[in-house]
Amino acid sequence: MKLVTARQMTELEQIAIQTYGIDGLLLMENAARGFCDVLESEFGSAFQKNIAVFCGKGNNGGDGFAISRHLYNRGAEVTVVAGFNPKDLKQDARKNYDIICQMEIPIVPLEDIAEKSYDIVIDALLGTGFSGEIRPTMAELIQAINSNNGKVMSVDVPSGADCSNGRVSSCCVRADVTVSFGLLKPGHFLYPAKEYCGKVALTDISLPKNLLSKFPADCFSLDASLASSLPKRKENSHKGSFGKVLVFAGSTGMSGAALMATTAVLKTGAGMVTAAVPDTICEIFATRFPEAMTLPLVTENGGLSDSAAGIIGEKLKSQDVLLAGCGLGTSESAQKALLAVLDVYEKPTVIDADGINALSGHIHKVKNKTVPAVLTPHPLEFARISGLSVDTIQQNRVQVARDFAKEFGVVLVLKGADTVVAHPDGEVYISPISNSGLAKAGSGDVLAGIIAALLAQGASPKDGANLGVYIHSLAGIAVRKRLGAYSMTASDVLAALPETLITLAQTEQE
Repeated sequence: MKLVTARQMTELEQIAIQTYGIDGLLLMENAARGFCDVLESEFGSAFQKNIAVFCGKGNNGGDGFAISRHLYNRGAEVTVVAGFNPKDLKQDARKNYDIICQMEIPIVPLEDIAEKSYDIVIDALLGTGFSGEIRPTMAELIQAINSNNGKVMSVDVPSGADCSNGRVSSCCVRADVTVSFGLLKPGHFLYPAKEYCGKVALTDISLPKNLLSKFPADCFSLDASLASSLPKRKENSHKGSFGKVLVFAGSTGMSGAALMATTAVLKTGAGMVTAAVPDTICEIFATRFPEAMTLPLVTENGGLSDSAAGIIGEKLKSQDVLLAGCGLGTSESAQKALLAVLDVYEKPTVIDADGINALSGHIHKVKNKTVPAVLTPHPLEFARISGLSVDTIQQNRVQVARDFAKEFGVVLVLKGADTVVAHPDGEVYISPISNSGLAKAGSGDVLAGIIAALLAQGASPKDGANLGVYIHSLAGIAVRKRLGAYSMTASDVLAALPETLITLAQTEQE
């Protein structure tokens, strides 16, 4: 699904008005009707409900005026709370204001409702045009909305949230439901704004279908359409048909990470997997996961011997994908071996965890590879390879991920509750699925294995990363429904991969 920034949404609406001849009042009218339909779908008929509509001076306030009119006509008791000076109203907002004045819908200042409560409070103060910090007078209105006991609905985006990047002001409306118009915005999926949006609904405002399909976008949400990129499986096949993955991972005390990544590779459909692990932990694979082959790496003095890189390099000649880093550790010998391998390996590569750490100061090793490498860092790991602070990363997740992917020619999976997948061509995809149950050790190892398996079966780095994140998220939600966020583990997510893949394959066939 396409996502658009505030600037892009304004551009879309202007094209609709100027090129297609769709009056701005019609767009506002459709937005109001759609909003009221969502309100009744969520909270029942507006009839006999007591509703306060907080309106600002811009088009968001204009939407609020139109919404007030429709709710009044549907039988609600409506009060408009003025977050505006009538002299500042312009064009479509002014027209809808004049209409509700003629209808004698009450328009009152904030102080007149200080002791009143409402069934529903509607936030139509700022909308998509907001960025920066809330002014004190507006903050009073927002605080009044948040302190009311009724349900809160926001028009397009909660006031105080930046719909383009997900940032929020020090004061922001906390909505139960947010109704967006035309297309969704990145801020609906990016924290902290996502937390303030509540449930997000999208309503049609009659923007022409061909305009929406042709409008260039570089930001998208991951959704069920990804099912079409699931690698197909011909029945007349053999294990080599579905790819061979070498997993260079594991170390003493962190064998579990290598085991989970390796398991995820086969559970997601790869034909063969070989775990290149220190000889000290090889036995674990033989007893816990007999389907995996092992490539023992000789250890010396607590680290890998100098022969490790050569052994791995030789084995990679017969492999289709390299997955490196899960539980690898930070020993100098392991990092040295990985960097040496990256110097010569040009096939699909997934680098996670300690593999990311090894790239700190050596990011050129993966720059503009023949096949873009897929890097899967969490924010702290990304800080190490990008030189940015974690705060800067978290406040600009889409932009920093896009810039990095373009500069180094990699696919970057910036993990988090709002995982961002950025590609060398500048396209960015945001996962709409948040799940605190995935904030557990091992989750990243499973994700890396899923992506590697998809690459082994012929998926491009773009499709493999996008689909891998989506599959991982779906499996996580399936487990959470059964076990809850507190108790679920990465191993549970592994166990849910079969049912998730079955469901996804059925979706693709429908």
